[in-house]
Amino acid sequence: MPVTTPAIDDAISRTVAVIGLAGIALIHVLQLPGAFSDTFYLGLLFIGAIVAAVALAAALTLASDGGLWTATAALPALILLGYVLSRTTGLPDATSDVGEWEEPLGHASMVVEGLVVCVGGGVLARRRPAAGLVTAGVAPARERYVPATTPTGIGTGR
Repeated sequence: MPVTTPAIDDAISRTVAVIGLAGIALIHVLQLPGAFSDTFYLGLLFIGAIVAAVALAAALTLASDGGLWTATAALPALILLGYVLSRTTGLPDATSDVGEWEEPLGHASMVVEGLVVCVGGGVLARRRPAAGLVTAGVAPARERYVPATTPTGIGTGR
């Protein structure tokens, strides 16, 4: 099994995320006319999703910091939430899609958005220090050596 370096992992993650964000933008461009015909504010939300996806993709080509990855995971998660709500409870003034789970672009959108959420979450999890790990060279407080002292305060060295 070949050994990968963090730089290669980062490059692969960024590439997959950029392609996924471009896919999210493309899918929403294709659905934009229908979104505006249903309810005007949905069209505006689609435009916001398109602009945000393109901006995040462009930013990921230049940098790879935690805030950028948080936004990269959050955007498609919010879009997925909106999609599920539109198909279950409906959105304000937009209930025509309730129960409409057969739309092919909807399926493609859920797959691509899920992929980007997973990649972003994976990158964030990999960068976060694991809970319970001790900093190198520093023992946890319960394991530190505390010399025994006599009532006079002089250590006995036991």
